Amino acid sequence: MTFQDFLQSKIGTAVLVCGVVFVIVITGKLMSQKRDVENEIKKLQDQSEQIAKENQDLSQLINYLNTDTYKERQAREQLNLKKDGEFVVVLPNFEDEASQGSGEQELSNPKKWFNYFWENNL
Repeated sequence: MTFQDFLQSKIGTAVLVCGVVFVIVITGKLMSQKRDVENEIKKLQDQSEQIAKENQDLSQLINYLNTDTYKERQAREQLNLKKDGEFVVVLPNFEDEASQGSGEQELSNPKKWFNYFWENNL
C-alpha cells in the first residue's frame, strides 16, 4: 500500500481530518492566548501611564512643599508666626459668643410657646 492509496482510503481521510481539526483547535487556542496576553499588556501599559502621571503629580507637590512660600504660609497659619514689621489683628470668634449667649434658642418650640403665653402673663 502506497502513500496515495493510504490517503484515498477511509482511514487515511479520517486521520487527515483529525489532523486538520487538531491543528485548527491548537491554532484557535494559541490565538486566544495571544489576545489575552495583548489585553493584559494593554491594561498594564495603561496602569503604568497612570502611575507615571501620579508620580509626576507627587513630584510637583513635593517641589511645592519644599518652597519657601509654602513653609512661610504654614508657619503663619499653624504656628501663628509673623514677619518682622507686620502687625497681627485678632478678630473675636462670633460663633463661640453666639452659642454661649443663646440659652433660649436651645428650648424646644412647644416650651417657647408655653413660656410666651404663661410666663409673660404672670
